[in-house]
Amino acid sequence: MVQPTSTSSTTTLPPTPVSTAPGGGAASPAGAPRRRRRQAAAPQPLGSLLQVASARPACPACGAEQLTVLSLVLTDGTAVRFSSCRGCEHRQWDAQDSTLSISEVLERSRG
Repeated sequence: MVQPTSTSSTTTLPPTPVSTAPGGGAASPAGAPRRRRRQAAAPQPLGSLLQVASARPACPACGAEQLTVLSLVLTDGTAVRFSSCRGCEHRQWDAQDSTLSISEVLERSRG
């Protein structure tokens, strides 16, 4: 009777670092800590005619609350607040405690 010969070779691999990241997830290669993504900050609401009615300005000419309001700085450095009524098309430029006429705005905007 012929006995079968068994030829087995064993290959030994280098040890692999095993690590788990906090929270039970797997770590990144070579045991480096996994970076967490930053949570996105809540987006700031953009100026809109559709925002909540709290503190919504009214048109000085017709009283409508659908105004477009922009804060601007003129060429001469004057900070103004421009408002335009969607209903009656009244336009107004306010600087500090006074209202500017269109000719004053244009004069201050010349460079």
